[in-house]
Amino acid sequence: MSDNKKADDVSVMEGAQGWWSGLVGEFKRVTWPTKAQLAKMTIAAIVTSGLVGAIIFAFDFSLSNGYSLLSGLFN
Repeated sequence: MSDNKKADDVSVMEGAQGWWSGLVGEFKRVTWPTKAQLAKMTIAAIVTSGLVGAIIFAFDFSLSNGYSLLSGLFN
């Protein structure tokens, strides 16, 4: 029983080492953005988020006020 457990522990460690070396290899192949690219992408994400938020707010505000106006007409 104990020999079987040690063999399992060794295979788990070998698997973990293989996973880690694969992860390190993948990170070496990544092309990381420059600071200028990162700044442009960050600004684009913030502006896009703001625009989407404004559109959602406008729809919500319009539907809410439209519903209140219609319900006031029929009461």
